[in-house]
This record gives sequence, structure tokens and C-alpha cells, in this order.
Amino acid sequence: MDKVLNQLRRRFIIVFMIVGGAFLLLAYGSIFVVNVTQTMNGIEHDLNSILDKAPLPAFDNRDEWLQRTNCILIARQADSVVVFNADTLDDGTVNELVRRTVKEGEDSFNFGGSYYMATSRNVLGNDITVYAVYDWTGDREDLAEAGLITGLVYLFCLVLLFIFGNMVAKQVVEPVKRSYEQQKKLVADASHELKTPIAIIGANLSLISSDPDSTVKQNEHWFRNIESQLSRMSALIMDMLELHRADDAKNKPETVEDISALLSGVLLSFEARCFEKSVSLDEDIEPEIKTLCIKQNVERLYTIMMDNAFKYTPEGGKIQVSLKADKKNAVIEFTNYGVGIAKEHLTKIFDRFYRVDNARTQSTQGNSFGLGLSLAKSIVLDHEGTINCDSDGSSYVKFSIELPLRQERKKRRASISNNLIG
Repeated sequence: MDKVLNQLRRRFIIVFMIVGGAFLLLAYGSIFVVNVTQTMNGIEHDLNSILDKAPLPAFDNRDEWLQRTNCILIARQADSVVVFNADTLDDGTVNELVRRTVKEGEDSFNFGGSYYMATSRNVLGNDITVYAVYDWTGDREDLAEAGLITGLVYLFCLVLLFIFGNMVAKQVVEPVKRSYEQQKKLVADASHELKTPIAIIGANLSLISSDPDSTVKQNEHWFRNIESQLSRMSALIMDMLELHRADDAKNKPETVEDISALLSGVLLSFEARCFEKSVSLDEDIEPEIKTLCIKQNVERLYTIMMDNAFKYTPEGGKIQVSLKADKKNAVIEFTNYGVGIAKEHLTKIFDRFYRVDNARTQSTQGNSFGLGLSLAKSIVLDHEGTINCDSDGSSYVKFSIELPLRQERKKRRASISNNLIG
């Protein structure tokens, strides 16, 4: 299973990196492309603007015009060519500029390690053609530097994305791992619980078969043992089925129910048992508290909590049950007096197959597998509520349940689903 979980985590990271990397590449690539496009459009705009703002005057009055631009200007009239603003260039470079722009008609070229863009316009009745040439080597170097920085930032973001993806993958896989560990523990615990009754049944059958001439009456004791263990196994299977149904409770229909009436009905079914055991049952139930819930599961919740309180209350003891409503929640409390639960067990009391090894469990009889409270927690969480246990360790145990007061269906939160898995 660890291998499968590692594969699942690696696949998640790969998909996360591909998707995240693609979005980052699209974002940073778009920024860089926009930057390049704006730079090139800006150069072309400047070249055209130079020709717009500096109309060619007579050649003998061109000083004022030359002061308006930082481009290299080439004027051609018939076969004569005049170059302006090229004082810093050598003759070879000037001749190459003239050849590439005037004779070859190129608008973008490079030589001597420099990059140029050019545009042209006919003026004075098309007798003169003016060429504006711009050295954009510096702009190109700025774009290259910006591209390098963008690439480094992209790689850095990929590293952060990998670290974040690894953290998210662990969080995503953790519920699966926890569910697997829980299922594995459930199988182990169930196997352990079934091993003893199966062994007892086998031993009793061996004793019966050892004396083939004995009558059913003579083997009555062994048959009763077998029946008792079969009943125990049946109770375990039913509890496990109840847990499974509770986990699938979200597939059941929800209706607005009077949970006060439901609680009163469950308590009524326990009155005879409490009378036989001399246990006083105090009720404090606020009437007509209604909420959207799964009726049979809420009844099951009440039955589990009441059965738990009754089971661990000694003869002559007392059980208190209350149901109140505040603005948001219905608050149900089950308190039984007689024995308590040590503090170190309170956080584990809702775990499946967990039983406290003290007077609380030793004083009980019957089929108890430690599944009831786990089932109760599943029901409460499925209704988006909370359940807690409190005890002084010696004289009382109080279970407090809060169920949200809802009158219409709403989407269950993901955190509740995670809690059900865990």
C-alpha cells in the first residue's frame, strides 16, 4: 500500500507541476511577448513620428531639423545620397547602412554586432525619399536581460511549485492513507474479536463430537455456549454493518424532523429497563425542536448514547438527559453517574474497537465491541455536528452533542467528509 500511495503522490505532483508550470509559462510568456511587442511597436512608432514631425526642408536649411531627432537619417534624391546624424559612425558602417536601406530596401538588419530598424517616406512630391534608421541594440539587450530575469523567476516559481505541490500531495494522500490504516486496523480488530468466539465454538463442538452417544440434553451446556458465541458474532457483524450504513448516510433522504419527539420516544423505550435496574432517569427536553436530519440515524444516535449511559450506570444510579436549542444548534447531553473515564482515554473513546480497561468496562456484561460510540460520532459528523466527552475520572461521564438547526438542505463541507474518512 505504501508503494501505491507513493505512486499516487508522485502522479499528483507530476500533474500539479504540468498544470501549474503551464499556467506559469503562459503568464510569464505572455508578459515577455507583450514586452517585446511593445518595444518593437514603440521603435516603429518613434521612426514614423520622426518623419511626421521633421518634414524635409531645403537641404541648405537642415540644421534645425537634425536637432529634432537622434536617428540616422538618409536622404536620397535621384542618384545622390546624403547621410545625417552619423558623425559617430565610420565610413564602412555608413556605406553598409546606405546599401542595406537604400539599395536593398531592408527594414530590419544587423551587422558589426549592432541591430537596426529602418523606415522610409517620400516627400516633396516624391522627388526625395527620406530613410530613418534606428540602432536598437541597447533595446535588444534590455529585452534579452528581461527575458533572462523572467526565465529565472519562472524556474524559481517552478521550484516553489514543486515544494508546494509536494506539501499538497501529502495532504491529499493523507486521508487515503489514514482511511487505509483505519480499514486495516478494522480488519485486524474484527479478526481478533471473531477469533475468540470461533475458538470457543470449535472447542465446544469437539467436546460434543467426542461422545457420539451423548444426548442433546447432556450437551445442553455446550450448545448454550455455542449459541452465546454465535450471538456475539452476530452482534459484531450488525455493529459493523451499522458503521457502514452511517458512512453512507449522505445517500439517504433528509427531512425536517422533531428531534425532541424522537428523543422522548427513545427514552420511553428505556424506562422499563431503568426501573428494573433501579436507575433514575431525569429528562429535561425542550419541546418541538426541529431540524433537517436523517430520522432513523438520529434515533440510532439517541439509542446508542442512552444504551451506553444505561450500560455503565450501576444499580441505584442516575442518568440525566437534556435537549436545548440556542440560535444555531440543538444541544443534547447524556450524563450518567457512578463510574468515570480517565482523562487519557477521553480522546480515544470514539475510536473503533477502543475499550477502556477499567471498572467501567469490567462492570458491564453482554456484547460490547467498542463500536457504538464510533458509530455515534459518524452520525453526528454526517449531520455536520460535534460530539464531546467529559468526565472527572471517577463519578460521572457526560456526552455533549451539538446538531446544527437547519431547515433546508445545504452542501456538506469538505472538512466533514475528511473527518468521516479519518
